[in-house]
Amino acid sequence: MLQTATFFVPFASPTANLATLNLASQEPKSAADTPSGAPSTTPLVGGPSGGPGGPPTPPQAQTGGMDSSMLIFMGLFVFVMLFMSMRRESKAKKEQAAMLASIKKGDRIVTTAGIHATVDRLDDKTVVLLLDTVPVTFERAAIARVVRDDASLATQKRA
Repeated sequence: MLQTATFFVPFASPTANLATLNLASQEPKSAADTPSGAPSTTPLVGGPSGGPGGPPTPPQAQTGGMDSSMLIFMGLFVFVMLFMSMRRESKAKKEQAAMLASIKKGDRIVTTAGIHATVDRLDDKTVVLLLDTVPVTFERAAIARVVRDDASLATQKRA
C-alpha cells in the first residue's frame, strides 16, 4: 500500500496557493493554468491585443528615472551655484582692490608671506616697506591686509 505524507515547507513552492503568495492579480497564461471550473479570461488566439488572429501589441516602454523637467532643474541648480560663486569671488576681488587703493604712507600692513611692516613709499605697482629700519620693495599685490589700531577703529565706528 502506498501512503502519502504531508510535510510543512517553510518557503513558497511553485504549487503553493495563489492567495497565500499574493499572486491572485496575475492572470493565467493558458487554459491549462486556470483552476478547474473557472473560465479563462485570456484569449487563446491572437495574443495580448485581444482580437482573434490580430498582431500582438509590443510592451510599453518604461521611462527611466530622469525626465526632461529633472534635467532642467539640475541645469538651473548648477547655473545658480556657479553664479553665486562667481559673485562671491568678484566681491572679494573688489574689496581687495579697494584696500590696496586706500593704503597710505605710515600704515602698518601684513604681506601674504606674513611679514609685518610699515609703508614708507608708494608707487603704482610697488610699495617700499620698512622692516625695522631696512627698506624693502614689494609688489602691491603682496599686501594681504592693513593692520588698524584699536583707537583708529573706535573713531571709524563713531563716525
